[in-house]
Amino acid sequence: MTLAKSSFTLALAVGLSAQTKPQTRAEFDRYVSAAESRMDAQKAFPPADRGKDVRTIAANGANPHSLPGGQLYDWIGTVFIPGASLDKLLRMLQDYDHRATYFPETIASSKLLCRDGNRRFRYTMRLKEPAVIDVESEVLWDPVADRRCRCRSYSTKTAEVGKDHGYLRQLNSYWWFAEADDGVYVRAETITLSDEFGAMTRALGSMLMGINPEKSLKHSLTSMRESVLKPGLEIPAESSAAAACESRSSR
Repeated sequence: MTLAKSSFTLALAVGLSAQTKPQTRAEFDRYVSAAESRMDAQKAFPPADRGKDVRTIAANGANPHSLPGGQLYDWIGTVFIPGASLDKLLRMLQDYDHRATYFPETIASSKLLCRDGNRRFRYTMRLKEPAVIDVESEVLWDPVADRRCRCRSYSTKTAEVGKDHGYLRQLNSYWWFAEADDGVYVRAETITLSDEFGAMTRALGSMLMGINPEKSLKHSLTSMRESVLKPGLEIPAESSAAAACESRSSR
């Protein structure tokens, strides 16, 4: 299943912060283009471990990847959610007004901005890590087919609350879901961009400020599993008052 390539071009065109240098932006776009081609070439659903642990691996060699004026992190995480249904999981994930309820370790608040059915959403959220950062994102979903689904999310604005340390300039995430008779397999890949930091700053930041994309991905997958399996979980019905997303011309 593949989403319209023009939508990817649109998201990448508007995604990077105005504070990102043109050369950094070009190198990031080049890396993402190659990574998305690799993802699209996958013939089978990427496997996930059936155990309780969330597993993470570096997607393309050791992190971070150095870019001119920036550092890129590319992590893959997998989890199996026993007893979950794909329908319930997707309804939870598309409830963008309540993501802080489902992902309490990483998200402080969120708000749906607009939607086009169940295919395209725009929303804003306030992240708790790697610092307090407001992120606006566009999410593009494939329709469910053969009990499988995927989506791609691109940040279109990032703004660190308070002093700007450059901890997060871009957040792309790619999600695969496959339903089995006894649960749902989930795999995610996150590609993030930050400003350029020395090794000591990265080490201190990881310990003191949580500048750790791998840890954030683990938290997200763990929270997803715990939230969808929470007894008595009630997911609000789709809001008929949600605005329709305006069309944007790709560059």
